[in-house]
Amino acid sequence: MTPPSTETHWAVRVEEKAKFDGIFESLLPVNGLLSGDKVKPVLMNSKLPLDILGRVWDLSDIDKDGHLDKDEFAVAMHLVYRALEKEPVPSLLPPSLIPPSKRKKTPVFPGAVPVLPASPPPKDSLRSTPSHGSVNSLNSTGSLSPKHSIKQAQPAVNWVVPVSEKVRYDEIFLKTDTDMDGFVSGQEVKDIFMHSGLSQNLLAHIWALADTRQVGKLSKDQFALAMYLIQQKVSKGVDPPQVLSPEMIPPSERSTPIQTLSGYLTPVGTEISALTEMRRDSSSSVGSGEFTGVKELDDISQEIAQLQREKYSLEQDIREKEESIRQKTNEVQELQNDLDRETSNLQELEAQKQDAQDRLDEMDQQKAKLKDMLSDVRQKCQEETQVISSLKMQIQSQESDLKSQEDDLNRANSSRRRRSWSRVSRLEKCSSKQSSNL
Repeated sequence: MTPPSTETHWAVRVEEKAKFDGIFESLLPVNGLLSGDKVKPVLMNSKLPLDILGRVWDLSDIDKDGHLDKDEFAVAMHLVYRALEKEPVPSLLPPSLIPPSKRKKTPVFPGAVPVLPASPPPKDSLRSTPSHGSVNSLNSTGSLSPKHSIKQAQPAVNWVVPVSEKVRYDEIFLKTDTDMDGFVSGQEVKDIFMHSGLSQNLLAHIWALADTRQVGKLSKDQFALAMYLIQQKVSKGVDPPQVLSPEMIPPSERSTPIQTLSGYLTPVGTEISALTEMRRDSSSSVGSGEFTGVKELDDISQEIAQLQREKYSLEQDIREKEESIRQKTNEVQELQNDLDRETSNLQELEAQKQDAQDRLDEMDQQKAKLKDMLSDVRQKCQEETQVISSLKMQIQSQESDLKSQEDDLNRANSSRRRRSWSRVSRLEKCSSKQSSNL
């Protein structure tokens, strides 16, 4: 018995550990521990062979308490990811993979015999560990039956639910499981199922198919199967089968005995057979809200029958609303086109307005200059007016003087003409006298 070196570096990288811790917390650990039935779906989704997954569980459960803490879960996920990359899973956990929190108190037992056989085990060899933890395996029934431990190995069957969709359905399941008991009832999933718009008898049939153990509740895998069947019908028009095919059966339900909700073995009694037969016989009458033999189905059928009439009227209203919405959409589109045109015109007008404003600014400047020039001209006009008034007065004065001079001249001329006529008359008289004297 050789203890691992405490100086060995842990092979789980920091970024891997952070991602694995997030997955660990999403599985809702109890007191920091995950039981096998919570870890099993995560491991099964890897699609690795069951013997590899059994070895991963055995290696990661370092303290052999039937549960995984956060560090042990990181080791398990690390081994799964390495296996997916075609790296072999070791038969013994290397010192580099032992979490630092386990190295001081956990010895390595080279001679330890794995709980699960190295050869390919039967489908039920990967089982959930019971909460009280007495067997170091993933036994979903809580105990290892000798009858099942000696079964011949069977090839693993792939599940029809894709991993990506399973993760999405698991998130919906966790939100829907309000009482956190690991199961959802008809009341809890009613709104989700009704939202699909499928008929009531089809939803009841899908419920009956998913409720493989006929307990009136769905586990996480069963809920994922139901959501997958609903999605197939809604998106692709694929009708659910009358009976589940092997690849449709959830991995956790394959080749395992039917159990009660407490997780312990229960024989397949006549009650389960009767319920199964009743479900098949009444699958055609579930749509009308008749008795199906399963309480949860009866409750859902009755409520669906009550809501079906409202659904038809609502569908009619929806069609009218959709037509109105289409008309409004066309009107809105036309208004949007008009708005785009008006916006373009407005932009052009804005550009023109800016040009006009620039011209107005220039004209304002020219107007200011013209005002200054007009003021100067007015001042000059006033001065010229004064000069003209002065000249007018001078002219009037000169005209008055000139007229006086003309009057004086006229009087002088008149007097001169009278004197001239008088002289001429005297000369004529003298001449006349001289002529008479001759």
